[in-house]
Amino acid sequence: MGKFTISDLVFRQILEYLAQKTPAIHKVLKTRVENYGEGAKIYMEVSIVYGFNVVEGLNSFKEKSKKEIETLTAMNVTKLEVVAKNIYVPQEGGEQ
Repeated sequence: MGKFTISDLVFRQILEYLAQKTPAIHKVLKTRVENYGEGAKIYMEVSIVYGFNVVEGLNSFKEKSKKEIETLTAMNVTKLEVVAKNIYVPQEGGEQ
């Protein structure tokens, strides 16, 4: 079958797309991807939207992200760490 490589940028783009679709996450602040033979280790820092349960929001995002990355890239995710670095408080009137 040969050897193939998937750029770290692909992982970052998938994670940023999924974060945009997750109401509890306002923004991805930092992403670090390390590829090893057994799979990828991913570290993320995000900004959480005020009013959401942080633990539930991050756990839901982690489960969805791990599943999507493994489905789309056919690579194992051995570790996915998502850290909430700050809270985003939306302004009144709907402007963000």
